[in-house]
Amino acid sequence: MNLTVLGCATPYPRPGQPCSGYLVSEGDTYVVLDCGSGTFAALQTYLDPGEVTALWISHLHPDHSADLLAWSNWALNTENAPRIPVYGPPGWARRLDQMLTGDSALVDGIFEIHELCDHHMAAYGPLTLTARAVEHSVPGFGVRIDGPNARLAYSGDTEPCPALTDLARDADLFVCEAGTASPNRYHTTPEQAAHTAIAAGAKRLLLTHLALALDPHALPTTPGVATTIAEPGWLWSSDQRG
Repeated sequence: MNLTVLGCATPYPRPGQPCSGYLVSEGDTYVVLDCGSGTFAALQTYLDPGEVTALWISHLHPDHSADLLAWSNWALNTENAPRIPVYGPPGWARRLDQMLTGDSALVDGIFEIHELCDHHMAAYGPLTLTARAVEHSVPGFGVRIDGPNARLAYSGDTEPCPALTDLARDADLFVCEAGTASPNRYHTTPEQAAHTAIAAGAKRLLLTHLALALDPHALPTTPGVATTIAEPGWLWSSDQRG
């Protein structure tokens, strides 16, 4: 299993820094987790959008979902574009329809629509995706991806909660947001992310979605879990764990 960071900026993109998006692959199965502003262009550095197996959206804040519009324009303007399965919070397709045309069923014609719920499961190729409802200011979901030889967990945006620990349980890579510098509702601090990783027995922690107030070069280290700070283009492979 491989993970490539397409972007990790919040709350808006900056030059060379798209918002949240991650490409997970196993063989010829490609799953995109979140599509914040700028990630659709970044994706095309690695593969054609038509090769994507499924798109998974944690929640509908723009820094995680705005490029659904770019995906839609691609689908509408690409001859024989595949009808890619898209998973997102309840109502995501209706909201996208309203942004594209005002009120229609356009999205159902270009994407295969799926709505997430707690413990929702989907399988593509060798990968199984399990969603967990997490604690954010809007309906949000983290996801666990189990493959033949590795386990990956992605937090989405959330404050620490039991579902987040469940997602990260024994994960080879735990991709966790650090969207706040001090404890508050709806986001996780770097220290809280590390403590969750340790409690869950995760082998490696990738801190992502860092709050603007956080200096990635000055974050304290937490003994007990190997930690990396996400940046666009960062690649993890289960063949090179540790």
